[in-house]
Amino acid sequence: MAKIVSIITINYNNQLGLQKTMDSVLAQQWRNFEYLVIDGGSTDESIPIIKANEKHIDYWVSEKDSGIFNAMNKGIKKATGNYLLFLNSGDVLNGATALLDFIKHPNFKGDIIYGDYVFENGQKIYPDGLTPLFFVKSSLPHQSTFFKSTIFDEMGSYDETYKIAADRAFYIKCFLSEKYSFTHIQYPLTIFDLSGISNNLRFKKEKEAEDETIFKKYYGIFYSDYKHYLKLEKELAALKRSTIKGILKRIKKRLKL
Repeated sequence: MAKIVSIITINYNNQLGLQKTMDSVLAQQWRNFEYLVIDGGSTDESIPIIKANEKHIDYWVSEKDSGIFNAMNKGIKKATGNYLLFLNSGDVLNGATALLDFIKHPNFKGDIIYGDYVFENGQKIYPDGLTPLFFVKSSLPHQSTFFKSTIFDEMGSYDETYKIAADRAFYIKCFLSEKYSFTHIQYPLTIFDLSGISNNLRFKKEKEAEDETIFKKYYGIFYSDYKHYLKLEKELAALKRSTIKGILKRIKKRLKL
């Protein structure tokens, strides 16, 4: 009988992050999940960590891959759960009841169910309603998203030609297809590791180039309209900041610090 959730952790030479992630998964009170670890041929102490917890892991492999999304696609092929959750090394579930609270939430329904996350100095809360423009401005957190497994059968896996933004491309593809329901649960499911590649300034230009390619591919002629709207929105925000009210607001904020 299939488990409700397949939790997939990918890892490469991140023994500390892997240990944190694995500890948070194995500490869960709700246990109706399978756990898969896809390692990219690590040469640090990751493999001993995996082997030490082998009896709690349903499937693991350590072999070279061509990147993050190649590893995630390997996990997709092996997963048997009704839903898939990608919790990569470094990201952790937010407490021992995180899965229980999320799965048992009354809003846990639909095809793509996304929650929120916390990080070192704050939290990120996503909107209940999504629009095409949302995905130009931002994306959803794969570490706090449950994907119905059949979506990957129907839409294919992550596009490995994108090394950083394939998850964003997949969200957009699913959203624009209008085949799937997106449901938000306002709950901080995970603690997000900000040291990942998507937040690394070294890869900023590469990420921006991939995003631009994705937007042009999926939005076509409408992308120029979205860019123009975002430009106007930015200009309006700058005008608001330059007003007396805006200046006073910033002064008050600094005084509180």
